[in-house]
Amino acid sequence: MSICSFELNGHFATFRKPDTNSVYLTYNNPPYAAILGILGAIAGLSGYCPKRKKEAAILPQFYTSLTGVWLSLHPIFPNRQAFLKQMVTYNNYHGYGSDAGCYQITEQILISPKWKIYLYDEDNQHEQLINNLRNRQTVFTPYLGKNEFRAEIGEFDDTLKIEEEIKLTDEFIKSNKELKLDSLVLLEPIEKHPIVKGLSEGIGLAEYFESPAANETKSSDSEYVFFENYPYALGADLHYKLCLSTFTNWGVDTSTIRKGTRIFQLSDGKTIQMFNGGLE
Repeated sequence: MSICSFELNGHFATFRKPDTNSVYLTYNNPPYAAILGILGAIAGLSGYCPKRKKEAAILPQFYTSLTGVWLSLHPIFPNRQAFLKQMVTYNNYHGYGSDAGCYQITEQILISPKWKIYLYDEDNQHEQLINNLRNRQTVFTPYLGKNEFRAEIGEFDDTLKIEEEIKLTDEFIKSNKELKLDSLVLLEPIEKHPIVKGLSEGIGLAEYFESPAANETKSSDSEYVFFENYPYALGADLHYKLCLSTFTNWGVDTSTIRKGTRIFQLSDGKTIQMFNGGLE
């Protein structure tokens, strides 16, 4: 069995959080649905269809066709341990922006973001997608959150072999308290997560990780831990489903890793967590 990977980057990106209407904030990483949209554009699958009033929401073709593909993503930080962000204010003159005409928008964007995306086509049903990635060809133009921000497809690698799939059994969790992962990690649902209990007792999030410099009096500048509510799927109403996620070079407590995801050790020595839209 093998996994392929490709680099995804652009000059700018924005993946809007549905948290506020006054200022548009962005997720740090592309939501699962956005990644599928990029893959759908590469493969030539159709996107969202306008729905009429009183009609049920319809999931787009790219989403229903690609949810069997397992994904993993690794943010690449060239000069600092986070993507640079910038707030931009501009005028929206489109009629759908505001009934009043000109509408001023303040939007947060990511500057020069870059990710390594891993794909696992377990059923070998997406050969055209893989071939287009290999040849850096796209049927439609992929973009990073909005059509002004074109997505660039970089280096492709289809030589990664699965050395082992780690099963998160009770026995494994008991014998392996922590696991270092080279990808974004989805964690258990917030309402079930021990972090909730820990915060109520005044314990920080880092209590659930094993720092590589835990025995040192000074922490290293190369250590990092990022947390975010990540949109791991679309609901039937086209709203995001969220779960807590982390990206870190610390060891992650194995008991907090999201059930239903898959952990693979690859031939290049990396260990990644993979997921798809079928998670519950």
